[in-house]
Amino acid sequence: MAVKTDLENCDSNPRGTWFDGCKVAMRDIVKMFLLSPRANLDATDVLSKTTIAGLIKRGLLIPINDILSVSEAGAKTNYQTLPNKRKLFVSNGLYEFNPDVEANICYVKALHSLSKKNWELLVVDSEGRLFFDNKAGKLRGYDLNVFIPGNETVNDGGSKIAMVTIDIQLSQDGTKGYNTRRSFKVDSADDTYFTEIKGKQDVVISNSGTSLDITQFRLNVLAGCDGTSPIEGLTTENILVKDAATGAPIAVTWVDNNDGTYTPTGLTAGDRVIQLFDSVLNLPVADIENSQFYQSNALAVSLTD
Repeated sequence: MAVKTDLENCDSNPRGTWFDGCKVAMRDIVKMFLLSPRANLDATDVLSKTTIAGLIKRGLLIPINDILSVSEAGAKTNYQTLPNKRKLFVSNGLYEFNPDVEANICYVKALHSLSKKNWELLVVDSEGRLFFDNKAGKLRGYDLNVFIPGNETVNDGGSKIAMVTIDIQLSQDGTKGYNTRRSFKVDSADDTYFTEIKGKQDVVISNSGTSLDITQFRLNVLAGCDGTSPIEGLTTENILVKDAATGAPIAVTWVDNNDGTYTPTGLTAGDRVIQLFDSVLNLPVADIENSQFYQSNALAVSLTD
């Protein structure tokens, strides 16, 4: 590509300003996603549940859940005002969003861990539309300068719950994308999927049986945050058992006891490693119907017969 010197890239094809039909306008923001720049999506791609689930399992898409409200600031254009009152354009103001989320200890820790990585922003409005930056035919998020969770405000026992405000600022390119390249998608198969999908949950697996005898062993699966809520609905395909020495998988059938425990058939004695897993994507994240995602510890046990 030839580089042209001293030529300004002005818009030679301005758009029309009158629209005969329904007016497309973003409604109130109800959800946000952080998208990794490593995600490779075309703007024309169908964002099926399988596609979105794969992005979440690979850590390329992070839902920001439990948004209570979103305020916006900082988008005013910057000018220099001359003595004769004439204004000269300096730069576009940068969009700043401040979503408030209900705080819990685990969520606050997770949000702060996300602030250390490079992300782009996707936005979902109350009509279930996912807004993105259509960049040269690619589905991208709006480039960010800042994603920083603030300090938690305490529950005052009277009128306020514990909340965290997240400071989000788009970059110059992200602001330009929001103003000039904004596109959206609506999931025609399930128009609530974008708003309802929750993302990954940490869980803890352990032996709930009375011993490490293979006839007594029961796998216990509990939510990792409170340590007590049972995780039900997992299947044999969600649970991987390996020989600790060789790494070879061992075929085991698991029965859901509907109380967060699972009974094995085919489990053999020896040093074993058990964890939740997706054998198709070869990732340590299990899912239920592409809507509930669980990542666990790797449980090392020495089983006897």
